[in-house]
Amino acid sequence: MDLSLGLFSSAGIDAGSSLLLKTLVHSVELDKLKSILDLGCGAGTLGLALAARCPQAQVQMTDRDAMAAAFSRHNASLNKLQNIQTECRLLTEEAPQPLWDLTVCNFPAKAGEPVLKAALARLMQLPAPEGRCALVIVHTLADRCRELISEAGGTILLEESSKQHTVYHFRLSESGIRPEDFKEAPFPAPYFRRRGEFRLGHTRYEVDTVWNIAEFDHLSWSTELMGSLLDKKPQKGSMVFWEPGQGHLPAAVCRRRGARTKKILIAGRDRLALLNSRHNLSLQSPGIPVEIQALSAPQQLKDILPAEETDFLLTHITPVTRSQWTAPLRAAAAGIVKRGGIWAVFGKSSDMAALTKTSKGWTALADKRTRGSRAIIYRRNS
Repeated sequence: MDLSLGLFSSAGIDAGSSLLLKTLVHSVELDKLKSILDLGCGAGTLGLALAARCPQAQVQMTDRDAMAAAFSRHNASLNKLQNIQTECRLLTEEAPQPLWDLTVCNFPAKAGEPVLKAALARLMQLPAPEGRCALVIVHTLADRCRELISEAGGTILLEESSKQHTVYHFRLSESGIRPEDFKEAPFPAPYFRRRGEFRLGHTRYEVDTVWNIAEFDHLSWSTELMGSLLDKKPQKGSMVFWEPGQGHLPAAVCRRRGARTKKILIAGRDRLALLNSRHNLSLQSPGIPVEIQALSAPQQLKDILPAEETDFLLTHITPVTRSQWTAPLRAAAAGIVKRGGIWAVFGKSSDMAALTKTSKGWTALADKRTRGSRAIIYRRNS
């Protein structure tokens, strides 16, 4: 199994997953399972183990991080497993099908209680009549998790703890909310954190911010730096934003006086960031066509976009340590930005230094650094 420095538990199989798998071996008739759902699959530890042990079952693996879904696909191929499908999806989003024999989840410790509560309510709707959910959570959240399972109408079938983790097996009780009566709150609930007014350069805008993504109450130096360069001239035409975070820069660029936006693609690894950025654009600039696309790396943009038709590309670079990313990113930008178009790119100064060792085919219109960050605006040569 290949692991990544850009994903959870990059040094090996984590203790929580090991505990959860042990409880399944001792309490579930694995040979009878026909359908298995792995929510928050990461690099694929739980789903791969179950797919190998239960070749008769179809295994669906989902994660909000497109790179996690891609790694799970890669590891399934590495192990020659044919009974696996992967998808980029939030924990709280509707499942690909209604009923599962087994649903497993290694719940992220920093997701927050509102997300845990919503995830448990969703999980409760997934088991088939004799199915179950098996969830592992860090020990500090275990007591609250037990309470929330009860509040959501669940019956706990098994509880097992180690020093660091607790595993719960549960399903909906007779008195719980039936799947046909379950109603999901519209996005961004339960991720919503606060609505705030922000300013980039001379542009004021309002966005809804969500848990688990930075810049919920103030802008980073890096974003402010990029915003100060973009403030000098409004953008127009077809726009692409890579790794938008809360959606500050897309909102500010489209809100700026004189901007003429034709259509927008918001892309990146994190589906939550993509959904929230689209949500905020609908608040700030209703009527502009906005598409989102979860991708594991920015170089994949050239695989989904027409050649040389993008007027404005904004890239927030957050490369995975030790990966080869500079040449593919430059090639992708050159492949999609039209001649005379703009490429705005920003990130850590060290990453930007690696990216800008060569800038053949581009003219730098602005280049600014501050506090370990650097932002550049390029125009593609005609």
